[in-house]
Amino acid sequence: MSPPDESEVAVRIERILHAPPERVFQAFLDPDLMRQWITPDELDLDRIRVDARVDGRIEVWHSRHGQSTGKFEGRYVKIDPPRELVYHWAFVGTEPEKGEYFDTLVTVGLRAWGDGETQVTVLHERLAELRRGAPHILPRLVPGWENCLAKLERAVREVPADLR
Repeated sequence: MSPPDESEVAVRIERILHAPPERVFQAFLDPDLMRQWITPDELDLDRIRVDARVDGRIEVWHSRHGQSTGKFEGRYVKIDPPRELVYHWAFVGTEPEKGEYFDTLVTVGLRAWGDGETQVTVLHERLAELRRGAPHILPRLVPGWENCLAKLERAVREVPADLR
């Protein structure tokens, strides 16, 4: 058996969120909702810019303890509400001119689940370049996505009618 092709490096995460697919989908495109969940806890969100259309851009600047750590940036490839969102997601370091730029691809699938819930599937792929250029980031992807999805759950959770 031959070793796997590096282009096959991918991360897949599934989670059930207590909100309908429309609300969850909105949270992937609305900057006000994104501010609540788009960066892992170890980073501070400094600024966000979203042009939520196919070929539109997303940029998320972040820092740690007041020091810039670069940004995430991307371009929307497919927007199919409320089922699927596909976008390029690049990890841009503080010195992209020195090669700190690692383009990946994220596919978010949403499916109605139970009573007002959503099954979210995140497939983060095309990670070979990231693995070669910034190997310390790759093992943090799963915990980072898990942390962000937990924050997303809090951002979109539907308040039960009896508690409104």
